[in-house]
Amino acid sequence: MRTNPRQHILETWRSFARATFATGEWTWGGRYSSNSISDAEQILVLLYPATEVPGFRLDRPDAIEDDVLAVLRPMGSGLDVPMRILEALEQYLTRYVDDEGAPTFTGGSYLLPEDADNEVKPEQADYDITESYSISVTLCLSAKGFLREFQRTVERRELQSRIDATVLAIGQRLTAALAGLLRSFVVNVLTPDTPAEAVLLRTVSQGRVVGRTLTQDLRGQLQPVRDKLPELTFGLPPENEQALRDYPERFFECGWTWGVAQDATEIDLPAAAHVRQPHGIAEPRPMLHFTVAALEGLADLFSTRTSRQGLLTSEQQSLREALNLRWGLALQYWSTIATFGAGRWPVEDVPWQSTDGQSSPYFSELVLSIVAIAQQSLPSGSVIGRAVAVVEELAQRGLVNRRASEDDRSVLLHDPGVRMTLHGSELEGPMLAWSSNGYAATLAKTALRIASVTTGRRNRARLIDIADASVEHLLNRRLQPDGLWDHPANVFPSLPPSPATPSWDMTERAIEVFVAAATLISAPPVADPGQIDQANTKIAEARHILDQERLTTPTAGGSQEQKLLREAEQSLNRAESLSRERPATAAALADKVLRELDELAFARQAASRSA
Repeated sequence: MRTNPRQHILETWRSFARATFATGEWTWGGRYSSNSISDAEQILVLLYPATEVPGFRLDRPDAIEDDVLAVLRPMGSGLDVPMRILEALEQYLTRYVDDEGAPTFTGGSYLLPEDADNEVKPEQADYDITESYSISVTLCLSAKGFLREFQRTVERRELQSRIDATVLAIGQRLTAALAGLLRSFVVNVLTPDTPAEAVLLRTVSQGRVVGRTLTQDLRGQLQPVRDKLPELTFGLPPENEQALRDYPERFFECGWTWGVAQDATEIDLPAAAHVRQPHGIAEPRPMLHFTVAALEGLADLFSTRTSRQGLLTSEQQSLREALNLRWGLALQYWSTIATFGAGRWPVEDVPWQSTDGQSSPYFSELVLSIVAIAQQSLPSGSVIGRAVAVVEELAQRGLVNRRASEDDRSVLLHDPGVRMTLHGSELEGPMLAWSSNGYAATLAKTALRIASVTTGRRNRARLIDIADASVEHLLNRRLQPDGLWDHPANVFPSLPPSPATPSWDMTERAIEVFVAAATLISAPPVADPGQIDQANTKIAEARHILDQERLTTPTAGGSQEQKLLREAEQSLNRAESLSRERPATAAALADKVLRELDELAFARQAASRSA
């Protein structure tokens, strides 16, 4: 990769420290006034790399790397840095609770009126948002793992008590976030002959006649999902199960809506007994943006790190199991729709149209990102190969690796972004909307995610090229001289200048891209089967020649020949251990042994002729 994630993270942290500690204390807010999502994003700019990327750990003051301390100097010394993070977590956890101390997940300043002439009402700004649930899962898991490690390094009883109290509050917020994700998961059974059903069938048909054969094939492929939906006993109304049972011919969609669904029931589990469960507002129809947001947060919940560190309580495990079922069904449903048919797949038909009639290349990105997440658990070469071409087309459509022409409407994907209507919000005021301008970051993460599971060198190289181009695009959008995001006019001069304050949503998304790049680089290189066979052939030949040399070389322990043979055996042992993951390195080690053994044989022959 051309991308250097360590350099980019350090540069972002330097800018973050200057902006957040400009007054000597943690300063909340930026381009948008503080809300539960923005403030979590601000903390995660620092905390996410610190818990995900080796070399950036901040939980052990005496082990923080020198270059990390240098960029975080506005936060203080080595011991000051984790203390500042603790203080920020304490403030965050007390800022976003109601009068009774229960965690809240409001959208606040991120909520927009659909009509610019209207204003968001205070009660609407207090709606719980799925994106807040999701990012709270990531924040709480990162924070809990960080504080546990930090606690091992402190001795003061007062500080130990502060950490214990913070971990307890984190656990309460995590439980509430998990319950919220259960109540914002929806199953929408489509009524026949409605526009929503027509959009779904048009999407999967790809120009073919929508007849009995196509609809039966689609029902058959979705049947495994339909069969498991009745197992979802938490959060969903019983009417859903009845409709699925009484109308087996009807199509459906599942995923996450923008907040607690209108028909959501309470979670009747011991873990949620003391959780605030507000009445639902959101229309019970899945939205791609919030479905992907939920899946991203749940990926951290199901990660190896979460299991290895034991970050969940026994009560939270029941919520995890319920969400794991929903996670699997959402991945299976959208992957089935995206790759349906023997000809052109729906995901290859850019832009994607959602069942509410709105279409955008951004929605194609979101669908492809779901396919990419599904591929991480069960990779398929045919899916990956076709996904690469879609990634490349999305890069061109979104002007990530292309210049914009005059009056190019694709610029709007980046600023002001894709606006999505939040149906149901009009029940208590004007219709609200949500805007996302994370097109380039989503593309980069999707490319890196697919690259992590592909075994083909050519496909991997194509994906990395797109990821590098996306990172370059993001880097060009930094605010100067501050070095934070977001200033799209740097890339698209036709856009108006952005405010000089940092946008924490884009900054955090850029950090996620750098972490994904670091994860890909940390993984073993792609091992081609042909290279593995070639390496093993060279190792076998070197072993055989080594055995021949041992048979004829005097056994005097201190001789130069015996020393060379011992070193050759060590090299071959090393080569064998690397042959599957790093076959090129293994072959190079075997080549070195073969040369040295040949030089030994040649020297013996020369000495024999001289004698």
